[in-house]
Amino acid sequence: MKGYLFNALLVAGGSVLGLLAGKKISEAVKDDVFNVLGLVTVFVGVKMSLNGNDIIPMVFALVLGSFAGGMLKLEDRAHGRLNRLNDSYLSGKYDIEGFLVASTLFCVGSMTIIGSLKDGLSGDSMLIRTKSVMDGFASFVLASRYGPSVAFSAITVLAIQGSLTLFSGSLAFLTTQRMMNNIDGVGGIIILAIGLNLLKLKTIKSLDMLPALVLIVLYGLWAR
Repeated sequence: MKGYLFNALLVAGGSVLGLLAGKKISEAVKDDVFNVLGLVTVFVGVKMSLNGNDIIPMVFALVLGSFAGGMLKLEDRAHGRLNRLNDSYLSGKYDIEGFLVASTLFCVGSMTIIGSLKDGLSGDSMLIRTKSVMDGFASFVLASRYGPSVAFSAITVLAIQGSLTLFSGSLAFLTTQRMMNNIDGVGGIIILAIGLNLLKLKTIKSLDMLPALVLIVLYGLWAR
């Protein structure tokens, strides 16, 4: 089984278990477990961001990327469209925030990129399978809090990681050490923003920051 299929299945399975267990777990315990997930997310974000080497380009990418995302209202548009789909086809019964948080958390970072590309280029799926197990636990916790919408993030995982794997031959340039370090640096800040949101310490529109990943990749292509 390809890594992206394994990852999507574990996210879906973790979400289902989270939904089933969530009904039997008190809100106080859910809060404790959710806070742990928030802290781990902050830790992962900080650890990833420290891999970044080109600090000034990273800052420019994050500032300009966040500016572009804010001008385009990426997060507001995503919420709006998903809410319309939710209202039109699902009777408005899902909390789409869980889908957005899970999709961003599971698909940003070098583990997603390197793992998917290694799976496609050499058939080595160990890294993506390790990530899959981590995502499975995270989806369990997220689903117990946000509900069924988290399970739909398996579709995002399938689409993004599947595309990276299937087109790995054309994307091998992303695996250079400098490129990966800078992607980690920028991606880590985005993951950190998600962690702060989960802990309710700060409300940050993490989706508006995603163009920064494109800018840091473009910088890497220019600077190599």
